Amino acid sequence: MSEVKNDQKTKDTNDEPVKEEKKQEPKVQDESEGKGEAGIKDAESGIDEEVVLKKSEVDELRKKAEESDSFLDKLLRTRAELLNYQKRMRKEHESTAQYAIQDLILDLLPEFDNFERAAKLAENSKDINKFVEGVKLIEDQLFKVLEKHGVKAIETVGKPFDPNLHEAVAWEEDNEHSHHTVIEELQRGFLLKERVVRPSKVKVSKRTINEKESDVTKDDSSASE
Repeated sequence: MSEVKNDQKTKDTNDEPVKEEKKQEPKVQDESEGKGEAGIKDAESGIDEEVVLKKSEVDELRKKAEESDSFLDKLLRTRAELLNYQKRMRKEHESTAQYAIQDLILDLLPEFDNFERAAKLAENSKDINKFVEGVKLIEDQLFKVLEKHGVKAIETVGKPFDPNLHEAVAWEEDNEHSHHTVIEELQRGFLLKERVVRPSKVKVSKRTINEKESDVTKDDSSASE
């Protein structure tokens, strides 16, 4: 009996399925996988840095925009102030130009008073010579007033004709003077400082013979004498 039981136990144990033990293979970390994870981390860190840089650039641009707005505001204010200054100076210039001759008028008024007195004396007096002397005296005073304000008469008679100062209204054949010499003043001209206010109207000489021929004729006439 004992043998039969042993045989049965053996049979029973033989009938049970045998569980195979699976060997666990060691996990090998793929280098590419590691590199990939590292690359992803580097990329993520790079993105973070790039975002930070862009924010700083935006802040810098914003700062420059604010500065530009400030400069533009100052420029517009300066331009407005300049326009106002120009308008104010234009008005002052116009006002000054209107009253610039006030001092000249004040200096001329006494001479007009003298003319008025001379005219009244001429009506009541038959002495024409005194009247003429009074008029000449007033004329001299008038020229002094003009000179005081920078106005002076242009020199004419005996001077070479100068188209910048003189206006030739007549020509006359004259062998006694050099060619193109002013021989008569028909209307007096004036200078204000160095500017011609009115050119002098003059008569100018025009020689009919050369100066050398004139000298020869003079020598011949003196020799014959």
